[in-house]
Amino acid sequence: MASTFAGLSITSRGLSAAQVGLTTTTNNMSNIDTEGYSRQVVSQSSIGPAAVYSSSLVGSGVEVTSVDRVNSFRLDQKYWAANSAASELEVESTYLTQIEEVFGTTDSSDISTALDDFEAALEALADAPTDESLRTNVLSYAEYFCDTLNSAAEQLESIRSDLNNEVYTAVEEINSYASQIAELNSQITVASASGASTNDLEDARDVIVDELSSLIGIDATETDSGAYTITVDGVTLVKGDEANELECYTVTDSDSDQYGMYGIRWAESGDDFDTGDSGALTGYLQVRDGSTSDSKGIVYYMNQLDEMARTFAQAFNEGVTTDDDTTYSGHADGYGLNDTTDIRFFTYDDLSSEVFMASGTDTEEIYSNITAANISVSLDIQEDTDKIAAASTAGEESNTDTLDDIIDICSDVNISGNSTVTDLYNVIVATVAGDSASAEAAYSSKSATATYMDTSRTSVSGVSSDEETVNLTVYQSAYAASAAMVSAWSELYDTTLALVDD
Repeated sequence: MASTFAGLSITSRGLSAAQVGLTTTTNNMSNIDTEGYSRQVVSQSSIGPAAVYSSSLVGSGVEVTSVDRVNSFRLDQKYWAANSAASELEVESTYLTQIEEVFGTTDSSDISTALDDFEAALEALADAPTDESLRTNVLSYAEYFCDTLNSAAEQLESIRSDLNNEVYTAVEEINSYASQIAELNSQITVASASGASTNDLEDARDVIVDELSSLIGIDATETDSGAYTITVDGVTLVKGDEANELECYTVTDSDSDQYGMYGIRWAESGDDFDTGDSGALTGYLQVRDGSTSDSKGIVYYMNQLDEMARTFAQAFNEGVTTDDDTTYSGHADGYGLNDTTDIRFFTYDDLSSEVFMASGTDTEEIYSNITAANISVSLDIQEDTDKIAAASTAGEESNTDTLDDIIDICSDVNISGNSTVTDLYNVIVATVAGDSASAEAAYSSKSATATYMDTSRTSVSGVSSDEETVNLTVYQSAYAASAAMVSAWSELYDTTLALVDD
């Protein structure tokens, strides 16, 4: 037989359940624009009759069993993977665009313009080889050409320095995120064991994991206690309430492409850290250190620019013999107005021709010292423009045979294989442009995938104002119905008690 006050007990539970529903719905709607918030739903079940202890055939109402966070961990995992891939490509696209701006285009760039202006100055001197003003003009345009190469190298170094700083910042952020995730793991485990809600803690943790996934490629799994275990390329970064810290150090191996840059290692073991194949940190390292045709980064493009600078300097100074055995004299073969000869026009760091030629034991070693960053007009020419060689024979002031060959070397002669100096530079420009466009297209594709995955998980966990409005109406009606039942049962009890009193 049911308890005398069973009706009032049932309606009281109904009021409580409806009130929890109203509170949950209100909380959802107030957090509709909160980043990372997952909507919450009320789980409730009917309380059946305790048949073993009672002969009552009527249940005991409703009870709220939990308020659950709506979330798909599988969709989170897919988003984290897509976010890592997109973030890496975003970094590559952004910095390759900056590198592309340094080199310009094949039609117009500071370096190609400076080379054209220098050649034009030489051609003007060929028409009047004894004109001192034209010789000064040649020096000015030569210095401008060198300055332009120096500036391009400096800009590339500046971009690389920025990337190096980004690496350090990323490592610091990874450590911070890992520490926060470990702390939230601990709080979630404790709260779960005590029966408290972990919904908001889990939301906060997922927001941090989102940020972490943008920096490195991660694998995340969830334990029965609700804690995350996060690994990077098979090595544990976070497990339970423990975080494995990273540290940066300066690479001192001069043979490494990372020489002078930050390397990354695990703080506890000292083992090198492998970022995996995705994430912004991977992108920073790739663009900063990439040095091969399969892994093009700033080092690769700097090497190409250095090779162009030293190849041109050597051809200009020493002359060229082409594949068809045609020989073009270099500056060192010619004679200046004061009959000086064996003068190198281009050196590095403003060295004199003599000191420059003493900087190595053979031609290859000597010219290996020249880079785009340090190429300069030799001190000899800077101090005396009469030493600019034009004639092929001493004492012949109007002879411009050597100068004519040098002019050809500036534009028409293949100085490396089948390439002129312009070809060498255009190949660099075209390569950078192609790589930049490829990275941009890849980023656009991966970004769309990441956005789709984020939209998919939001469709599961996000708050819908329409849905919550319906829920609000449902719970309001349930509360009103339960309240009406309270009144009905109160009236019934009043009547019953009045009969008893009589």
